[in-house]
Amino acid sequence: MKWTAGSRRQSRRRGTRADGGADRGDVTAQLVILTPLMVLLIMLIVQMAVYFHAANVATAAAQSGAEHGAARGARSEMATRASEQTVSDLGGHLASAPEVETDGELVRVAVRVDVAGIVPFFPSTVERAAVSPRERFVPEGDR
Repeated sequence: MKWTAGSRRQSRRRGTRADGGADRGDVTAQLVILTPLMVLLIMLIVQMAVYFHAANVATAAAQSGAEHGAARGARSEMATRASEQTVSDLGGHLASAPEVETDGELVRVAVRVDVAGIVPFFPSTVERAAVSPRERFVPEGDR
C-alpha cells in the first residue's frame, strides 16, 4: 500500500498510528497514574520541611534556655521562660513545658515542639535537649 500525505492525515484523525496500533488515551492513563503520585511526593516534601523547621525551633529553644539557665545566679524559671519565648518568636508551639535539670556544674534543658501534620504516620512532636556548664566566678589567683 502506498502512503500519501492525505492518508497520514486521515489516520491521525482516526487516532491510529501509521503502523496500525491504536494509541488513543495513553496520555490520559499516564496522567491518572502520575498525578496522585506527584501530589503525594509534594506533600511528603512539605511535611519533611515542616518537621525540620520544628526540629530547628526545638534546638534553638533548648540552646537559649540552657544559656540563660547557665548564667551566674540564674534560676530554672529563667531557662524555662527563655525557651518558651524562643519557641514563640520562631513560630512554634510547645507540646509540653520545657524540662530544666540543674546540678552543681551543668544545666540541661529539654524542649518538645509540636509538628504540624500534613501526611499521616509522621511524628507529631520533636524533642531536642541542650546542656551548658554553669557560669562561676574564679578568682584571678585560682586561674
